[in-house]
Amino acid sequence: MRVHSKAKREKKPATARAASLLFNPVFNNLDVGILILDCKGYYIDMNDTYCQMIGFDRSELIGNHFLTVVPEMQKDFVQRSFNEDITSGAPRKITEFAVQRKDGHVFVANCSVTIITEPDGFRYMTVCMTDVTATTNYKHLLEETELAAGIGGWQLDVQTNQLSCTEGMYKLLERPKTKTITWYDLLNFVGKEAYQQFKWAVHQAIQKGTPFNLDLDCCTGTPHKKWVRAIGRPKQALNKTIQLFGTFQDITQHKQAEQMIYLNQEKYRSIANSSLYAFILGKPDGTILEVNKNAVELFGYTEEEFKKLGRTKLVVHDEEFLKLMEERAKKGFIQGEQISIKKNGEHFPSEFSSVSFKDLNGEERMSTIIRDITAKKQTEEELKKLSHVARETLCPIVLTDVKRRIVWINDAFTKITEYTLEEVLGRRPEDFLYGEGTDRNTIKRVIENKNAGRTFEIDMMIYAKSGRKVWLTMQAQPQFDNEGNIAGYFAIGIDSTERIKSEEQMLRNQRLLQQAERIASLGSWETDLATGATIWSDELFRIFGLEPTDAAPTMDQRLDVVHPDDREYVLATMKAVTEGKGEFDLEFRSLRPNGDIRVIHSQGQVVKNHLGESEKLIGVVHDITNQKQAEEQLRNQEAQMVEEKVNHQRQITRATINIQEKERSEIGKELHDNVNQILASAKLFLSSPFIESEEREYFMNKATEHIHMAIEEIRKLSKSLVSPSAADLGIIETINDMIGDIRSAQKMEVCFNHGGIDESKLDNGLKLTIYRIVQEQMSNILKYAEASKVGITIKEQGKKISLSINDNGKGFDLAAKRKGIGLSNIFNRADVFNGKVNIRTAPGKGCTVTVVFDKNQGPGSEFLVL
Repeated sequence: MRVHSKAKREKKPATARAASLLFNPVFNNLDVGILILDCKGYYIDMNDTYCQMIGFDRSELIGNHFLTVVPEMQKDFVQRSFNEDITSGAPRKITEFAVQRKDGHVFVANCSVTIITEPDGFRYMTVCMTDVTATTNYKHLLEETELAAGIGGWQLDVQTNQLSCTEGMYKLLERPKTKTITWYDLLNFVGKEAYQQFKWAVHQAIQKGTPFNLDLDCCTGTPHKKWVRAIGRPKQALNKTIQLFGTFQDITQHKQAEQMIYLNQEKYRSIANSSLYAFILGKPDGTILEVNKNAVELFGYTEEEFKKLGRTKLVVHDEEFLKLMEERAKKGFIQGEQISIKKNGEHFPSEFSSVSFKDLNGEERMSTIIRDITAKKQTEEELKKLSHVARETLCPIVLTDVKRRIVWINDAFTKITEYTLEEVLGRRPEDFLYGEGTDRNTIKRVIENKNAGRTFEIDMMIYAKSGRKVWLTMQAQPQFDNEGNIAGYFAIGIDSTERIKSEEQMLRNQRLLQQAERIASLGSWETDLATGATIWSDELFRIFGLEPTDAAPTMDQRLDVVHPDDREYVLATMKAVTEGKGEFDLEFRSLRPNGDIRVIHSQGQVVKNHLGESEKLIGVVHDITNQKQAEEQLRNQEAQMVEEKVNHQRQITRATINIQEKERSEIGKELHDNVNQILASAKLFLSSPFIESEEREYFMNKATEHIHMAIEEIRKLSKSLVSPSAADLGIIETINDMIGDIRSAQKMEVCFNHGGIDESKLDNGLKLTIYRIVQEQMSNILKYAEASKVGITIKEQGKKISLSINDNGKGFDLAAKRKGIGLSNIFNRADVFNGKVNIRTAPGKGCTVTVVFDKNQGPGSEFLVL
């Protein structure tokens, strides 16, 4: 579309000249308003949508300035912005721009501004406008609703992992709007455990497209517990989640109210169901809301039938009963007798106590307790017949008047309490039967029940006349005169001392068991296969890194404590046990909430009932992490010892190879420097030119002499190298031969002390090792010591054998000579038989080498005698 500036002056739409007939319908039917302004801000053209949006006709706008539709307070600012946009020529988006309609109504619009420059330099502005008033109002309403309801909204872009939050979310997390909410902020807000539940739900929503609605129990370490409801809905494209929308709502008060109501209801039901008598909750008009099991048993109706019937079908509405109802309406409570009607039509006398009250919602309610007194009526009629039985029964019986004073006791009472009728007559039980050990709350309940005229049963401790403690399980009921007034109380008891002691012993045993479990890191559990209910011992909670609680562990808790990699194995084992295997013994890893991994050994079995049906699954759990760690440490130490021994053997082998190479070198030198020279001289004599002359005999004798010398040198060399035969070895004789050779060749005094040595009991390898050590040290002395005296001593010391070689030579610095080949050879040979070598020497002080062996110690299987 070509637009000229002169279109403003002519007040004709530029599109009429520049656009085709095909473009005009498209331009005018767009959902957004479009306007075209010249560089001064005057209307050049606009589409129908824009005209409808502001209430002006096109003819009213063409040629007029655009400030016509701008509210008065914003005109200066908008004019400056217009001038800046025309000058800069850059496109711009404007959000929530105020526009004033022809009728004066101001609405909010989002605008997209584009500057177009023609070749001649003329600029004009095109604006696309969308009315966002409803959207803005809805957004503000949503934000206010969020803040009022404590709800915060969030959005997760799965591809970028960017988390966006509403104002309500910032308020809920107590974060300033200038800060970006991160996953770490959510972790701090809800706590670690709740955060893990939320992250798992987010993961499932992303992977499987599953929406979620979680009530998160936020444990953040603060004293005030917090609950948050997290809702998430995935948005998918091509079966793949691309975005996740959700809300957080603080439902702490709601949860607390729920829990309070639940606890009150549970307490109320517990009280009602624990009552000895029928209990009915209803309205003043006779509507029945709830009954206990005793009422069901007494009247024969189900709970649903009670609620449909109402009170009128349960009681005879005679004149006396109607008077009682009127009295209850006045006083708020009443107690009396009535004729009740069972489902089968049977009438029976009953005693009832009814109280009116208001519930939490302020509605009137009636709480009624009903007791069948058919037996009581029969008892009253047969009281004379039963009086004899009362006197002779083994159970203590006591009758009191309306002021709780004793009027009669039987012989059993005297036998248990040691008080006679004369001693107790006219006295109240609390004046002489109660003592320090009697529970004050129990005494209070007894008095309250008697004052209220209620029938009750209670356990209490009393004191006999001698001070002996006696536990009684006492049942008491009021006695009425002919006019229905309470005349006293009848109480019968059972001596429950032994039962109470047994229960106390059971509690002590249970505490001891808990202590033993804790010391041994041993927990126990029990599962009812019919209901799935599971009970854990306190130590089992601690083994799994949880706080002990009276609540039964949920299925998720039981699975969460098992390491994810071991869950399939554990579940398969438990399934096999319940399907007939009967017993199990397995090890698995447990993952604690803090991330620690423990090794668990669990054993158990199925318990069957008398019909042979599987009833319970019981087991014990032992934390064997420390044991496993100790075993692993032991294996590592053993491996290290083996490695050290192998390295030691390598060192010995290397030293032996070095010794062999040295011996070869010595043999070569000996053959070259000595034997070779002698043989060369013999050859020289044999090849002399005088061999044919008269000196022939002389040269032949010389040659023969040198050959004998060579033979003797070779014999000596061989004798020093070849070990004596193990079977024929005599260590004493061999060392003496060595000493004899040394004495003949050197001017040296050698003393050999070997008294009391039994060679037959020594290992051949050990004898050879001793010989080689003596040979090695004597070689060192001859080469380096310059000694005149040498002492060799071999002696037995219990189970040990000791070798000592000393000389009076020049000695040496042991630190400097420690790595010499000669000394290394001695140490290596001694080490083969676990010998301990000790060397004492210093320059000018001679040298003493001592080696101590175990006589019965042979070489290890990994050693070879070299």
